[in-house]
Amino acid sequence: MSSIDSHRKIALVIGNGNYQEGVSLRNTNYDAIQMALALKKIGFLIHDNEPKLNLTYQQMRHTITNFECSLEEGDMVLFYFAGHGTQWEDQNYLIPIDNYIEKTKDGVKSKCSLSGPELGTRAINAQNLLNNISDRHPFVTMFFLDCCRTYHLRNSDLEKTFRSEQSNRPHGLKPMHAKAGSLIAFACAPGTTADDGNNGEKNGLFTKHLLKYIQTPNEDIQMILRRVTDGVMEDSKEEQIPHLTVALRRDHICLYSTKQETFVSFIKQQLSSVLREKMSTLTLDGSRTQRYSRSQFKRDGKVAAGGNGYGKDLDQICSPHGICVDEMKNIFIVDWGSHRIVRWKWSEKKGEIIPGGNTSGDPKCQLKMPSDLIVDEQDYSIIVADWGNRRIVRFFNQKQEILIEKVYCFGLAMDNQGSLYVSDWDMHEVRRWNIKEKKKEGVIVAGGNGKGNQSNQLNNPSFIFVDGEQSIYVSDRENHRVMKWKKGAQEGNLVAGGNGKGDNLNQLSSPRGLFVDQWKQIYVADSDNHRIMRWCEGDAEGSIVVGGKGQGSQLNQLHSPYGLAFDSEGNIYVADHGNDRVVQYEKIT
Repeated sequence: MSSIDSHRKIALVIGNGNYQEGVSLRNTNYDAIQMALALKKIGFLIHDNEPKLNLTYQQMRHTITNFECSLEEGDMVLFYFAGHGTQWEDQNYLIPIDNYIEKTKDGVKSKCSLSGPELGTRAINAQNLLNNISDRHPFVTMFFLDCCRTYHLRNSDLEKTFRSEQSNRPHGLKPMHAKAGSLIAFACAPGTTADDGNNGEKNGLFTKHLLKYIQTPNEDIQMILRRVTDGVMEDSKEEQIPHLTVALRRDHICLYSTKQETFVSFIKQQLSSVLREKMSTLTLDGSRTQRYSRSQFKRDGKVAAGGNGYGKDLDQICSPHGICVDEMKNIFIVDWGSHRIVRWKWSEKKGEIIPGGNTSGDPKCQLKMPSDLIVDEQDYSIIVADWGNRRIVRFFNQKQEILIEKVYCFGLAMDNQGSLYVSDWDMHEVRRWNIKEKKKEGVIVAGGNGKGNQSNQLNNPSFIFVDGEQSIYVSDRENHRVMKWKKGAQEGNLVAGGNGKGDNLNQLSSPRGLFVDQWKQIYVADSDNHRIMRWCEGDAEGSIVVGGKGQGSQLNQLHSPYGLAFDSEGNIYVADHGNDRVVQYEKIT
């Protein structure tokens, strides 16, 4: 067995979907995100610690050059690309999203799709990339090219040429010359095109099956790709057949090698962890109750974003509200005071502005006192509660779309069916929208019976959370409680607070951020008490998780926490509103 565990494993993952000319691709961003996550789980270093999405030609060239320069002799190298690809004069080209050239005629500029000869200076030559990587003397090089989708070169002169030169017709990719020690996997056979997947599926057909098998331990990569081929052929009724070119110099190359005893130990450890976290105990009367071991967190947090005072510089944030942490540990922050959304990569000293700017306003490109956001990891679009402009806006790769207008939106959530939930601060209600149907009116799913403190009422609802059963949890701010509305319910159930404003363990004071874990434990940002509380449904009181040391700026203190999020490792992130920072509290048990 040739294990690569003794070699550094490094990968570059690119997903291009939002093409500026021609047909955009709906699955490629999600394909790249999921591929990067899968590779990280089996020990790969992802270049720049994240998949690269929707790159222009200059960005692609810069990224690839940096990747090539980072390679060392003996590395196991993997390159994955999902997007448009085409062939020209026996060469394969990977297409960037700025797939056009500007031409001027009679003083008027216009955009024209790329024609064949321009690919050499406006797209990435796949063979040259493979050759450059091979020159770094890697242990193994693997190319996964999910880019055989139909891509048309719109040029009338070329179309005339294609009628007589069938071999140059740009459908699919050409076979590539594999360098020694390399493997090239195409999503489909040369000269054919690939399927983007069935309607409603998040992944393209080839990547869907690649993700299914790529984490298999102790499995030869060629065997994995045979299984991928079988799955693709079965789903496509043999209309799509992946193609493999192999020039490996070693037998049985495994992406993920484990010793049998280590694997067994891992399974035992996982089972033990489950048993520790959820155990049944007998009471004196013989009834069985559930006991949960509740996670503990370091009392001193780490500043993950901001913390450099109130300001609009890229190392500052102003009164952060909602936050979201994606699977790559990127932190998306609603920078309320600067009227913008900021993405802060893990361990970086500065953030980068997504939509909006440094001034408030009403045009599509500007935000005004935004309050919350959702990151849709299927296409990496960002949905923002633009509170000051009374609307919900979606941002996607420099484009904006107003989804809902005339709503005092504060909190946002999305369920497992893709429906959008919005808390309306002024109307004291939560509504659900099917954003695909573009309906003007949402459906009331919580509150909607006027301002009040009855079980069917809310009073200035702020943040919300929707679980897998589509139950809605609402931070009922002015009632100092958290309410749970089951799907279809006419009234809510009290699950936290509800004993008036105060700092006792059975009380909350202006609750805001919410998160509910898989065991239905409710985490709530108890804003005016400067602490994060945890409640289990049915408990008479909660427990302090972090903070609770009074208002302050020390790392064991908070000042009016707002947004709340968790990463994939169970660490808590808090939008520390009054300290103009986001703090991470590390899970220790």
